[in-house]
Amino acid sequence: MSRRVRLLVTLDLAVRRGAVTERLRAVHALAGDEVEASVTAGGGATSRRIPLSDWAAELERTCLVRIPAPAPAPPPDGPGLPWDLVVGTGAALAGHRTDLFDELVGRAEDLHRDQVRQWHRATLGRLRVVGVLPSRRVGRVSWLLVADGWRALTPYLAGGTAMLRLERRRPEDLPVDVARWAAEVAR
Repeated sequence: MSRRVRLLVTLDLAVRRGAVTERLRAVHALAGDEVEASVTAGGGATSRRIPLSDWAAELERTCLVRIPAPAPAPPPDGPGLPWDLVVGTGAALAGHRTDLFDELVGRAEDLHRDQVRQWHRATLGRLRVVGVLPSRRVGRVSWLLVADGWRALTPYLAGGTAMLRLERRRPEDLPVDVARWAAEVAR
């Protein structure tokens, strides 16, 4: 791409299907009136140019995934969980450290124990998207895939404690977030 990149958007998608995790990694480089999209998935790689007018649809398509079956019940909407509990237990599970997971859950407040177990049990996949300008990061999206669709992990503070809550998302919400990041280019 001959024009200078104004915004770089990296998308990492992982969906568990039984014992296999399907992965997709895409890098979108916005320059001028087009986006250079490089995608790696299933052992192959592709690269193509997308007109800026078609970019939102391309981002939305990335989020359109078939829900694996059978799927556990999704977590209920409701209060959030402490950020360190979610991140710590997630890292323990990713590292196959069920002993550490059990220890962390055991230390949690009663009202969070069942909730954190349900969040992890219900998670079928994840989507992480990061937007970077040449000088700084402008945005980050972290979504979980559950039986009835996507949930954003949204950070907030409660009484000085870093917390995360799940908020429902649709594939068409991702281009809205990325459009906000692209608006930072003009600043």
